Amino acid sequence: MEWALCQEYPIERNINIMYKISDRNAFVLHLVALVALCAILYFPHLARIPFFDKGEPREAILVQEIFFHGDWLFPLKWGEEVPSKPPLFHWFAALTSRAWGRIDEATVRFPSALFATLGILILYFFGRRLFDPKVGLYSAVILATSVVYQSEAIVARVDMTLAFFLTATLVVFYLLYRGFLTGPFWTYGFYLLLGVSVLAKGPVGLILPGMIIGCFLAVKKRWDFLSRLCFHKGVVLTLILAVSWYAIALWKGGEDFFNRQIIHENLARFFVSGEGGTGHQKPIYYYFSYLILEGLPWSLFLPFVLVERFKKKVFSEDHNLFLMLWAGVIFFFLSLSAGKRAVYLLPLYAPLSLLIGSWLGQTTNGKIYAVGLKTVGWLFLIVGIILFLPVGIYLAGKDFSWLLSYIGVMLRPEDQAQFSIVQDALRRAGWVFPFFLFLSAFLWLFTSRYLFIGKARTAIALLTILSVLTSLVVQGMLISSIAEARSYKSFMAEVNRRVPRDEDLNIYGEGWDYTSAVFYRGERVSIVKGNFHFLQEKLGESDSYCVMSEREWKKIVASGTLTFSPVLRSRGTGPEGKDPIVLVRGMKSGKGK
Repeated sequence: MEWALCQEYPIERNINIMYKISDRNAFVLHLVALVALCAILYFPHLARIPFFDKGEPREAILVQEIFFHGDWLFPLKWGEEVPSKPPLFHWFAALTSRAWGRIDEATVRFPSALFATLGILILYFFGRRLFDPKVGLYSAVILATSVVYQSEAIVARVDMTLAFFLTATLVVFYLLYRGFLTGPFWTYGFYLLLGVSVLAKGPVGLILPGMIIGCFLAVKKRWDFLSRLCFHKGVVLTLILAVSWYAIALWKGGEDFFNRQIIHENLARFFVSGEGGTGHQKPIYYYFSYLILEGLPWSLFLPFVLVERFKKKVFSEDHNLFLMLWAGVIFFFLSLSAGKRAVYLLPLYAPLSLLIGSWLGQTTNGKIYAVGLKTVGWLFLIVGIILFLPVGIYLAGKDFSWLLSYIGVMLRPEDQAQFSIVQDALRRAGWVFPFFLFLSAFLWLFTSRYLFIGKARTAIALLTILSVLTSLVVQGMLISSIAEARSYKSFMAEVNRRVPRDEDLNIYGEGWDYTSAVFYRGERVSIVKGNFHFLQEKLGESDSYCVMSEREWKKIVASGTLTFSPVLRSRGTGPEGKDPIVLVRGMKSGKGK
């Protein structure tokens, strides 16, 4: 009977062999598999894609300040502007750069990939302890391949650092609560992690775990445990780590620091809506759609997970209650905040992955479980059928890019330029992208089939393969094309060749985001912003170089105050896709005329 089953489902046979092998030495093989998965998903992309958006260069500039000027404690942008976040991420990136002897995209992004990988391993250990090795593996794979986790693991932002330390803090707390970890080492380790979390992104690193732990202990009516937690000597360690840096930063930065980090980045971002807010202001229901979108493809199972968990009242069990509060408190807190961004949801996907992983790995299959698998299976079936449409058009010898044009007209004007870059990249790819669609379509169909017959384990393996393939295509083909079209890296490389670093270079900062240009210059430069008359004098009476937006250069020429031609034009159009830049030289050189 077993032989016949293997003959009928050859894919499942290979998956079963893998799991039987892993049973002999599950722990080691699971670790190797998870590290390999992270190595494929995250690390190859760190150096491949240049900076092309606004966010990454802002963090990279601070790392550059530490790397070149040694401003470890309180790095300032351009040597004078107060940063918007504590420097934990930047310290790790600077240490990586020092270790490699250079600073570039890979060294600045490396901490995100490292903490993403460590977060996956911690989740595996936690799932293994709460449930069993199978659920630990499922949950870790689910988190590693979810959309938001993959995207944040390869960018130079502080969010993955925060997510890792929040996860580590809450995992250690729960294991201490249950008695799985004992002794002063782990107790003080908890307070250490709690203090370090504050240095990742500010007070939210203390507020979120504090709310989660407080709510959990209140629901369990463990006031004795809460009291011991609050009055333990380790609280001093947390305060030293969290408060000392802020005290030193306030002493050095003064009113500017207080206004920027305390008022603007924390209080105003949470409480102030409308005029006077800090941007990214969204309605209270904003996160409901992104909760599913950022967790794809696994978040499609989430509604069924929650319905079955509540119906069976499994949240009376400590571990299920803790996971639900972990995710729920973060979601509720972020929804109340005036400023919202989808990436802020990142820390709640660890507990959701454990809930989804334990649901998919359950041994007793109820009605909701069967309905959930089949419903998601139907969705996957539809996706697979749709993907065959452009493949069929391509095999018929016709261009399927007209299908994409229908998508383009539905996008916002600011997104249409980016979409046209994607279209061009797909045309240049030739047969590669249709082949990817063909392979993906089969994987979606096979996944749906195994969901229909209740084989969740095989479906998880197929979805993992599909996620890896999609990541390779999206990052290697689509994102890299967008980066090539928008990055200033090649332009600044030519600027550095023409203008040695010991020569004067100015940047006129009006009308464009110049942060990445400063990073690729590799040193501090003179930034002229809002002082047009100074720029006129500088260019009119010297032979110094200046980088400015092409739009601003045209305004200057049109005004008739100065007449000069660019020495160099950029191909990159900047983060918003509308700001090519130029290199000009002062009139005194005789080359500006």
